[in-house]
Amino acid sequence: MSIILAGLALPDGCLWASEFDAAPVAATVGRTVTGRRIVRETALVAGRPIDLGGDAAWISRADLLTLHDWAGTVGWTGRLTLHDGRTFAVRFRTQEEKAVEVAAVQDLADPGDDALYQLTALRLETV
Repeated sequence: MSIILAGLALPDGCLWASEFDAAPVAATVGRTVTGRRIVRETALVAGRPIDLGGDAAWISRADLLTLHDWAGTVGWTGRLTLHDGRTFAVRFRTQEEKAVEVAAVQDLADPGDDALYQLTALRLETV
């Protein structure tokens, strides 16, 4: 089964290598006036980063243009379905870095829609 983003099948070589890097719990630590330590924890319900890509994640220029259009649309959200059937409501992570990063598989002066690119990073987050 392919990874599907809003109806667009992503390359079969897409991996979610950082799946277990994000902590599902946030905590703040403080002290009372008497010096007692207070820890407040809460489950994170949104904002989990999902970074997809890989050495074998080759994508056509046509599909790449679709991703770029979506990433440039203010307020865009979509449904991400992973290989194992899990689904997430997601948006592109555009706050700190490029939401879509690629490298040309072959340098072409005038690439057509079927020209291939390596999808090195597709940066999403849950909403």
